[in-house]
Amino acid sequence: MVAYQGGDTEAFRELYDRHAHALINFFYKMTYDRAMSEDLTQEAFIRLIRFRDRYRPEATFRTFMYRVAKNLWIDQYRSKKNAPRVISADRRLAEGGATVGDLLESADTSQSERAEHKEAAALIHEALEQLPEGQRMVFLLAESEGLKYREISEILDIPVGTIKSRMNAAVHRLRGLLGHVIG
Repeated sequence: MVAYQGGDTEAFRELYDRHAHALINFFYKMTYDRAMSEDLTQEAFIRLIRFRDRYRPEATFRTFMYRVAKNLWIDQYRSKKNAPRVISADRRLAEGGATVGDLLESADTSQSERAEHKEAAALIHEALEQLPEGQRMVFLLAESEGLKYREISEILDIPVGTIKSRMNAAVHRLRGLLGHVIG
C-alpha cells in the first residue's frame, strides 16, 4: 500500500490479486450472495483507492482493508436492513462451486447422512443470521477470516474487551440455538 501511495499502480494490482478472494469470502459470509459479494469487493477496492492517503504503515494493510470493508458493509446493511435474506445449504460457496452441505460430506457417507449434514448446515446458517450484527461480525472475522481479537478491535474500532464479550455472547447464543444439533 505504501508503494501504491507513492504512485506505483502495479502495487495496487498486487494488493488486489492477493486480497480480493479473502474479501469476496468475507462478504459472502455476510450476504450469502455471490454476485453481491463480488460487487461489494469491487466497491471496497474503489474505497481503498479513494482512501489510500489515510493508510498508515503502523497498521497492517489487512487491518486497513477489513476496516474499509466493515464500513462498506455497515453502509450496505443500513440501506438493505429490512430486506429479507434467504439462506440455503444448497447455495454454492465462493470457492469451487461446492455447497455447505457438500463440504460436510465425506465420500463414504450414506444418502441419509448427507441429508442430515445439509439440514445441519442450513440450521447453522439460520443461527448465524439470528446473531445481532455486532456479534456476527466479530464471530465471522475471528472464525472465518482467522483474525486475532487485536486485529478485529482495530477493524471495528472497539476495545478488545468488547470483542471478547461479543465473541463470548455469539458462541453462547449459537450453542443455545444449535444445542440440539451439536449436542
